[in-house]
Formats: sequence, structure tokens, C-alpha cells
Amino acid sequence: MTESLKDHIKRRAGVIAERLELELTVAGTEYAPLERAVFKATKNNTKTPKEKHVLVLNKNIADGNYAKTVLKMLARRLKEVGAAGTSASNIAAGMKTLAVWHRCLNSGDSTFIALCSQYSHVLEPPTGNAMGQMYAAYLREVLNSYSCIKYAYHRETSFESSKITKVGTLEVVDHTPIIMAQLVRILECDLQGGLIDVKTRNAVQYCINMLIIDLMPLFNALDLAMTRIKDSIGQMEPEDAERLAAFYGKFAKMPEKILTLLKQVSFDRDASPPVTNFDRGTLKEFKTRVEKVNAKLKTDDHHPDTIKALAEVAKSEYESVVSQGIAKISMDEVETTQHKDPPKAAPAASAAPAATVSTNLLDDLFDAPPAPAAAATIAAPAAAAAKTEEWDPFGSPPAPAAAAATMPAAKPFNPFEDDMPAMGGGGGGGAAQNDPFGGDPFAAVSGGGGGDLMGGFGGGAQQQQQQQQQQ
Repeated sequence: MTESLKDHIKRRAGVIAERLELELTVAGTEYAPLERAVFKATKNNTKTPKEKHVLVLNKNIADGNYAKTVLKMLARRLKEVGAAGTSASNIAAGMKTLAVWHRCLNSGDSTFIALCSQYSHVLEPPTGNAMGQMYAAYLREVLNSYSCIKYAYHRETSFESSKITKVGTLEVVDHTPIIMAQLVRILECDLQGGLIDVKTRNAVQYCINMLIIDLMPLFNALDLAMTRIKDSIGQMEPEDAERLAAFYGKFAKMPEKILTLLKQVSFDRDASPPVTNFDRGTLKEFKTRVEKVNAKLKTDDHHPDTIKALAEVAKSEYESVVSQGIAKISMDEVETTQHKDPPKAAPAASAAPAATVSTNLLDDLFDAPPAPAAAATIAAPAAAAAKTEEWDPFGSPPAPAAAAATMPAAKPFNPFEDDMPAMGGGGGGGAAQNDPFGGDPFAAVSGGGGGDLMGGFGGGAQQQQQQQQQQ
């Protein structure tokens, strides 16, 4: 449907009136350039937002001093286009305002999106703009997701690997529902009705292209997350496994819906956002990946029923471990056990088998008492030696009497059969003189003298003492 001349003149008159009001309000102020950029980027016409005005806003939100100012201007502009009525031109202005806000969220670093996540409630279009309501619901979901995980998966590029491959299993469990919530919001944005009216066609097509730009990195991240979930769902907690199995079932239905949404893409110069990650080659590669994922999900290994069965197995194993590991004892059983009489001692056996000492375990050698047989073996030498009169515990030989009792009887000497006795058999008789050395040392052969060279010393001294006593 084309715009009539009357509607065209009326719309242009309204734009001129808004511009005059703006200049009278902000002319000469510090923020006049920002006000003009917001107004020109979102003004009520049939065109898409001009890139030069969007770049001015992106440049200023990189500065922390102007980021909150741009946020206030966009929120005020969204209310202004809604208060003007629900005409097609006002709907186009509202969609353009949301698209410019979306461009600001995806530009620069995460400073502006972190700021907007604290004020997501101000992103509220008028109730009369149904398409604006769906688009704003997705943008609020983006802000809520960032406030939860402090990361924007929709801003990832193909030049780097997704963060979902670097986080742990617990973080995958937390991030997967958030990524899926954003994808669900995108697929719920049915904006095809705005493509019929010529007044809203370019603005609505611009918004559809912006949604598909976010769709590609979100689907890639979710596909990687589901692959990790499939590999580790058997080791998860039962609640997490059951919940993620349900998410996997929803994920299996997404590829077909995404392929349907991709048919709405337009590379028309008047409706295409000039961003680097939006071209025909990138879109074709993404479409091929979605088709492969869709075919993979129909196989037995990746079918949702298989994942659900794995979750049931994990749940049953967890319940079996819990039932075996936790003892169920009531207080009555505890009290009964405490007041129970001790068991009576069993009667001793009449004849116990001989115990043996273990020499393999150190505990048996140093801690356990010795067996009776071993104790008797240890105490036998001491008991035998204690019977002697002069037993020395440190190893002294027994007394002469005990030694003589144990020695065999002497054999008579036979001069024809036995060898000659050794020299020096004892002290021999010395000479009658007062010789202090007492006798000849060689007298042992004839029966006198000592057993060695000094043997005569004992015999001579003894004879001298006897003579003195006789006198």
C-alpha cells in the first residue's frame, strides 16, 4: 500500500513541527548534538535510521560521562512516539527507536549494556504498538540475561571461540537456560505484518535483520552447550539432568523455526544495517550449520528421547547411591541399643590350640603380647640359669662346681697309646733354698715346676711359707 499525497504532506508537517520544538528546547545547550542525533535517527519517516546519526550516539556512549545521557534521551524518545498516537508513522518511529537502542547495546564494549541492565524497566513501548512490544521483550531479555551472567553471548563473533566452551559444567548448567530464553524471544518476534505497509516496511525489515544478527551467535553458543550437556548429563545432579533434558527437547524444535525466520532476511540497501557480520556469505554458512544440526538431532544418538533416557539413568543411579549410603535408624532403636544388657562371656575352651607368633606384621611384634609358646621359649634359659648358685644375667659362666658336674670323667693315661701331656701342668716343687721364683721352670717334665716359664713361682713360694710355719 502506497502513501497518498495527503498523508505524505501531513507526515512531513509533523516532522517539521517536532524539529522546531526540539531546536527551541535544546539549541545552545551542551547536549544539543546528542538530542539532534537521537531525533534524526528516529524521526517519523519511511526510511531506516541514518548511519551517521547512529555513529554519533555510539561514539558518545563509549564515554562514561555521556552514556547515561544517551539512555535518558532514548527512553524519553520512546515515550514521545507512543504518546503521539498509534498511526503507522508513529509505529515506524517507535520501531526505529528500538532499533537504534539495539545498535547502541551491540556497539563498543559492554559499558552501555551494563548500564542499561540496571534500568531495563524503562524500555517499555506503548501498548498500541504490538510489534514494538515483541521487539522490546527481546531487548529486555538481553538486559536481564546480562545482569545474571555478566556476559552477552549475542555479541560474539566468528573470529573467536564461544565462551560456553571455556566455562565449567556448573556454569554451562546456569548459562544454557539464559541463552535459550533469548532465542525463544527472537523466535516469538513475528514482525511480518509490518512489511505490508509501506510506511513501516523499511523500519520493520531493519529490525528483523538486527534480530537475525543476534540469532547467529546465540544459536552457535546453544548448540555447543547442548553438545556438552549430552556428554555430561549422566554425571549431573538429578534435578539438573531432568531440567536440561527438557531444554534439549525444546532445542530440537528450534532449527526448523530458525530456517523459517531466515527466509525473512533482506539485503536491500535501504533496510540492511551496515555491520560487518551481516552479509550473504555469513548467512549462507549459518544456514548450512542449522541444517546440519537439524539433521543431527534426528539421529538416535542425539535424539531428545535418548537424552531424556540418560537423564532418567542418572536419576536412578543417584537414588540408589543415596539409599545405600544413608543409614535409616530411629531414636527408639538407638535407645534400645543403649539400654540393652551386655552379652555374657563365652566359656573358655578346655584345650586351646598352640598360638603362633606372626613375624610378618610389625603390629604383632610391637603391640600384641607374645603367645604362650613364645613366652616359654624366651623364659627357659633364664629359669635354667637361675637354678645355679652364682648365675650372672649378663652372660657369666656358671660356678666351678656346676661346670665339674657337667664335665665327663678323666681317662687314665696310657704312655703307649696317648701323646705326651703338654708342658707346664701346674706348679712344681721348687728347690729347698729360699728362692723366690721356686724351682726350675723345666721341672714339669719330671713332675716339678710350673706349667710355663713362670710356673715355678707358685710352688717355691708355697714351700717357703710352710717351712716358716713349722719353725
